[in-house]
Amino acid sequence: MKQYSLIILFLCFLGIINIEKSNTIEDEIKELEADLINNYVDGNNTQVDEILGKIKELDLLIYERDLEIIKYWYYIDDEMVINYDVAPNFLPQTTDHAFVVLGYALNDDGSLKPEAIGRCDVAYASALKYPKAKIYLSGGGTAKENSTATEAGQMKEYLLQKGLDSERIVIEDLSKTTVQNAINTVKLLYQDHIRSVTVITSDYHIRRSNILFKGEILLKANEYLSTPIPVLKNAVYKTGKPTEGKYYEGNALATIMGVKLKLSLLFEHLPTIILNILPLSQWIS
Repeated sequence: MKQYSLIILFLCFLGIINIEKSNTIEDEIKELEADLINNYVDGNNTQVDEILGKIKELDLLIYERDLEIIKYWYYIDDEMVINYDVAPNFLPQTTDHAFVVLGYALNDDGSLKPEAIGRCDVAYASALKYPKAKIYLSGGGTAKENSTATEAGQMKEYLLQKGLDSERIVIEDLSKTTVQNAINTVKLLYQDHIRSVTVITSDYHIRRSNILFKGEILLKANEYLSTPIPVLKNAVYKTGKPTEGKYYEGNALATIMGVKLKLSLLFEHLPTIILNILPLSQWIS
């Protein structure tokens, strides 16, 4: 009996060592991922490649995932074509393709603001062009004086009034931020066995939205034992506002990956951040 006890204690000891090693590697990868996002936002492409190489040495699967995120991020910042008013040609004409429409803060009484209506109009035009596609509406309660109204619910009512079939619409009405839009909607996409997705939002908002959905889809693929859902192109409502920029994209991506941006980046990108808070006209005399 004493021999068995010693064996069990020895195995437990080995288990503790393995757990500590695993946690150490996990922490090291998280630190590298934080550096990865910070260096991308800062434009240090050589450092980005070196950090990816270090992640590859620690975990090949995480490396492949992070590499795909970075490649997609380069694509949306440098090459992605913005499609105004309606989804582009050559998207799947199938029932497992989805348009994800991101909500916009409601008026105090719970009604839709013009920008939200604009996004809905893009969604409606895209739904007509792709009559088999599902329409996911994402957005929670943001009306100060109407606790029952949600962005998704109001968008649904608007689209139903335009004649869209209610059976095509899926509601996600808990989100109050773009990060929450991605987290909550991606869960539904996997549960509903969607095979491809196109995000619909405003022009200035599309790059941050797409990198968030791409990142969240890749992060959750293993959890749902599924092949990652492709994020295909985009469709946007034209506002003419300046694009949000890499800091906004990086901060959102860092949030879903559980890391943080350096405070110094906030100050470096402050002019772009200010331009996104106030209309450009206020800064031109």
